[in-house]
Amino acid sequence: MGAWQGYLIFIAALGGVFFLSAVLALRWAVRNDQFKKIDKGATVIFDEEEPEGVHTDFFPGETEKGRRKLAEAERKSRAKDAANT
Repeated sequence: MGAWQGYLIFIAALGGVFFLSAVLALRWAVRNDQFKKIDKGATVIFDEEEPEGVHTDFFPGETEKGRRKLAEAERKSRAKDAANT
């Protein structure tokens, strides 16, 4: 058996371990209802201080630009809320 065949067997075994791990993780997720209401789970971290779709953290030097975008998003959100009431 050549040296490359040993590497090939090792890579195949490693791939099998990763595949088995993925299957077991998916099985766990299904059994524990991780896929129920999947759309709601994506937005649960947002609130009025951090609205959905607006970046509130920025790289150094971009804070003023970010504050303007955040203020604009807040104005739009208030106008939308006022129109709905």
